[in-house]
Amino acid sequence: MNKEQKKQIVEEFVEIFSESGFYLMDFKGFNVAEMTELRNMLREANVSMRVVKNTLAKRALEEAGSNDSVRESLNSFFKGPTGVVWSKVDSITPVRVLVRFLKKYDRGYIKAGLLDGALVKDTEIEKISKLPDKQELYAQVASSLNAPIIQLARVLNSIPQKFVLVIDAVREKKAGDAV
Repeated sequence: MNKEQKKQIVEEFVEIFSESGFYLMDFKGFNVAEMTELRNMLREANVSMRVVKNTLAKRALEEAGSNDSVRESLNSFFKGPTGVVWSKVDSITPVRVLVRFLKKYDRGYIKAGLLDGALVKDTEIEKISKLPDKQELYAQVASSLNAPIIQLARVLNSIPQKFVLVIDAVREKKAGDAV
């Protein structure tokens, strides 16, 4: 690989590392078919993955201008085979796909990640994978906002219903008294 190619790779990874979230995966022990399956799963979820030389990744991380302590912590994870996994759409989807894949094969692991500027260690990955995605959060917020309006509509609707029931009871009583 010549200097120009290395420079181009570093520029690509500077852009990736500037995004809101990415994860570092150790894929040691997987064969080609399993890695192809992982790449297909990631592609279906609109998630990208690239294997990167650790020295180029460290250089890109430095050029991305991330926090010094975060950069130093992440640099320690660039050892051995490293795959960088990210999504431009959602920061949680990549970790969901990775966790599902890694549970299936019980090999490899997610070394660490960066989520909204904060270092995510392997102990927190499982928790993050269980967080709802944006669409689920939007639905929960909409439901929360909609609930009081629905209750108000039911209360306002019950007033005329009760009024009609009272009028009907009075009518029946007068009809019973007249007989």
